[in-house]
Formats: sequence, structure tokens, C-alpha cells
Amino acid sequence: MKLPKGTGAAGLLGVLGGIWIGSRSVKIYDWRTQWTIPAPLPMVYEAMTSREAVREWWPDMELVDDSGGDDLKVGSTVSFQVHQAPEVARLAPPFQIHCLYTDVDPQRRLRETVKGDLSGVLETLFDEQADGTSITFSWYVRVTNPVLNLLGYVAERMYRHSHDHVMESGEKGLSEYCLRL
Repeated sequence: MKLPKGTGAAGLLGVLGGIWIGSRSVKIYDWRTQWTIPAPLPMVYEAMTSREAVREWWPDMELVDDSGGDDLKVGSTVSFQVHQAPEVARLAPPFQIHCLYTDVDPQRRLRETVKGDLSGVLETLFDEQADGTSITFSWYVRVTNPVLNLLGYVAERMYRHSHDHVMESGEKGLSEYCLRL
């Protein structure tokens, strides 16, 4: 059967239109991660908020900006190149995020807006426990690249795996860092 003339162009327009519409369908990721670090809250908070310390204990979250001091306050910024799980890194390069702290309640809560390859909000809560310090990360973000956003509808498990890998490496790195102090 011969297709009518122009079907190829119409098909192409349909595909392009689908990609454009799909890229406008924003997939939101609402992920929560909890860590338990076997160290006192002041030590954990200092390690979490010191640029120098973060470089030591969390290599998957490579700190790429050197502007600003270690004194964390509202308006402070930090930028990371996030190295994904090895299985994912073969398919996608590290991504960039730029964080602006909008609420800082020392040793209790950090809230930041995130821009770059992800856009949204991260809230980090700290709670001293008998066995150390509990840290809860609540990510509410979307992927800003339209193609990667669209891919998220079929690859969410892969995205989740990569997120979990980065967070698990952070928990392990922070625990080991605090034990060395």
C-alpha cells in the first residue's frame, strides 16, 4: 500500500509535536531519604555545611564553585557536579545543580532552591538521636532538560537508582568522615 504524499512530513510533525508536548508535561520527583550518622549533631552539621568537608566525604557530589566562605547563611550558594551511579553514567554525563539557601536554622533545617539540570526545592532536617544524628532529605524537583524529562516517564527506576546510589555514598562518606574526627 502506498501512503499518500506528505504522510512522511505529517508523521514527522506528529513526532515533533509529541516531543514538544511531552517536554511540557513536567514530571515531578518527590523523594525522601533518611540517614543515620553515628556522631553528635554539631559534628554532623559542621561536616554537612563546610565546603571543605563536603569535598572530602561526598565525591559523588563534586563541589564545583569556590565562591563564598564556609559561613552558611540565607543567600549562600553552592554548585555541584553530580556523578551518577556507574550504570547510569554510561548513558548520561554528570549533571549540574546550583543551590541557593533560602532558610537556614542551624542544626535543625536547611532549605534551598535548586536550579540547573534539576529545578525545585531541597529541605534537609537534622535531629539528634541516642545513636547519633538523623538527617532527612526531601527533594521536590523536576528535570529541566525536556528530553530527559520526557525520558523520566519510562526511566524513573533508573533515575531513582542513581539518586539512591548518590545518597548512599553520601551517608557512608559522612559516617566515615565523622568517625575519623
